[in-house]
Amino acid sequence: MKGKPLCLILLLALSLFASHSNSLLLSTSKRWIVDEAWKRVKMHCVNWSSHLNSMLGEGLDLISLKDLIETRLQFNCVRYTWATHMFKRYSSHKVGETLDSLKLHGIRLGLRPYNPSLENATLVEAFDAVIDEFGRQGLMVLADNHVSDPKWCCGHNDGNGFFGDEHFNPEEWLQGLSMVANRVKGKSQVR
Repeated sequence: MKGKPLCLILLLALSLFASHSNSLLLSTSKRWIVDEAWKRVKMHCVNWSSHLNSMLGEGLDLISLKDLIETRLQFNCVRYTWATHMFKRYSSHKVGETLDSLKLHGIRLGLRPYNPSLENATLVEAFDAVIDEFGRQGLMVLADNHVSDPKWCCGHNDGNGFFGDEHFNPEEWLQGLSMVANRVKGKSQVR
């Protein structure tokens, strides 16, 4: 009986996310990942973090977004991480101001020559810009809600895990999933 509420919440979250998403569906056929036409899809993925304190994809102070994504080495998808609080608590915060508040002045200065439009964008607008560039370049995106509180994770005491942890609020988590699903709805690159 104890596991039933957890299962119900997870099913609700999955159905909520799926109902808002409108990208090409992937499924499995025996051991293969296939698309809607049952054609095999080979995923060669890399990970790109945007769930950390700055809530901005790493490296955008060193190379333009377009060039960074173009330099891929035979990968066709990106697991792009995000934090729930980015959408629920910090969505109106500007990238430049966030970097200043974290005393990451060098990163803010680095954005200017490579990605000037991101400095005054909100964190959510910057997230959208990255997702859209993936689409322009034909990459699949796995939008991964990695943590609630934007920071390095996965210790036993970071409070950033799941049910019962300090930074995890199930209602806020479901709202965050819904917000992101609505933002990426209709973007076929998001899986």
